Amino acid sequence: MKHLAALAVILAAGCGSDGPTGSPPTLGTMPKTWEYVAVPGTKCMNGTPTGIGVNLGTSGDLVIYMEGGGACFNNGTCNSVAHPSGWGAADFESNIGIYNVGIFDRLDDKNPLKDATFVFIPYCTGDVHAGSKPDGLGGRMFVGYANVGADLDYLIPKSAGVSRVVLTGSSAGGFGALMNYHRTQLAFGDTPVHLLDDSGPPLGDAFLTPCLQKQFRETWNLDAALPPDCAACRQADGGGLQNALGYLADAHPDRRLAIVTSTRDGVIRSFYGYGYPDCAAGAQGFPMPETAFAQGVADLGTRALAGHDNFRVYAKDSGEHVWLLFPPDTVSPRKDGSGKHLAVWLDEMLSLDSGWDNVMP
Repeated sequence: MKHLAALAVILAAGCGSDGPTGSPPTLGTMPKTWEYVAVPGTKCMNGTPTGIGVNLGTSGDLVIYMEGGGACFNNGTCNSVAHPSGWGAADFESNIGIYNVGIFDRLDDKNPLKDATFVFIPYCTGDVHAGSKPDGLGGRMFVGYANVGADLDYLIPKSAGVSRVVLTGSSAGGFGALMNYHRTQLAFGDTPVHLLDDSGPPLGDAFLTPCLQKQFRETWNLDAALPPDCAACRQADGGGLQNALGYLADAHPDRRLAIVTSTRDGVIRSFYGYGYPDCAAGAQGFPMPETAFAQGVADLGTRALAGHDNFRVYAKDSGEHVWLLFPPDTVSPRKDGSGKHLAVWLDEMLSLDSGWDNVMP
């Protein structure tokens, strides 16, 4: 049946359909209303149990969104990471209200995901949803990767009618979506899973330096989240994380993978600055220079993804951070508002349009 569902998506896209066939997951929740669901086995960095938010849609689209909120890999960054005291039902009630804009806006006809079912994965592990180190820094439990696995175990049996999945997230959640993409597509089998990484660009080793990558790997046991046969993702000096992009594109040639980023993102530059131009200098905590980050974004589109037509970059000339929470028809690559708007680009991506390509300022 899932083979037929995938075929239906492709045929519908070719006929200019407004969306996929299929049906929503059988979550047993109220349509178009956010509800909290405790997921057994999931934990926050302080060891308290957690869960997910679900908002049932009307189409066969399932959007799995990973929350952002910093990264905990040294004393400075751990002081400002999201939800250090946990995320449960009460936190859900106080935090979920803002998620009715951008890709979550059901009233925006320019939003290609307005009828989707939304699943919100909170970020309370500090490890970009990809850690496998329960005895982590300062007694923290970096268990984001196991949490995502438990969330998938909960969702997949309820998603037999789903015809298309979009795995996405912003900031740390964008990195998390990227790190969890391979296992998510394998778990959903023949149901297409597409990747939409908002503001989590894994730049090349000249920019996201190997010494800082090594710190991520060691602090969170990040290598456990990488595809086991991606040898190029694990370089002897600690580098190579960007090589996961080409690996994913080749491993899933019939899927669409995308990164949305600013060319001068001040938030990501602040984190990458801990390793730039090396970790000794970066220890002072200064952000990576704008020019260097912009070069890294350009390199991402022109070199790292060269030859991978199913993996594209949408880059906006800006120093701001995260874009999926803005109306997609208001986001453009240039300061004057010109160029292909994000709504059009996302629609091309999801409809498998052959004209889908990189967008640069």
